[in-house]
Amino acid sequence: MSKHVVFELHPGIVLKGQLSMANDIVVTGVFEGDLTTQGRLTVAEGGVVRGSIEAGSLILEEGNQVEAKIKVGSQPKRKPTEEVRKEPGGDKWSGRLKKLKEIALGRK
Repeated sequence: MSKHVVFELHPGIVLKGQLSMANDIVVTGVFEGDLTTQGRLTVAEGGVVRGSIEAGSLILEEGNQVEAKIKVGSQPKRKPTEEVRKEPGGDKWSGRLKKLKEIALGRK
């Protein structure tokens, strides 16, 4: 049985910058910057968030302050970048284009 991990930003703590996590986040302190989580972000009483928020879900409790650009919802999984196969004479497209050009000019 795995334990559910939550990152907590406690009262009296001010964090500035960029924070990106897969886990849930609870803010009762101050965060300024870009905050991203695939989990749930809770801005609890006394919590302050300024900047931008991207979260799987968002809970705003009474007594907080949020001044942010907000995007909430399931985050689409990114497809891995496809590698370009190298052929003699360039990548796969430049090699094909060269062949098409030769055919068009009547050289093949």
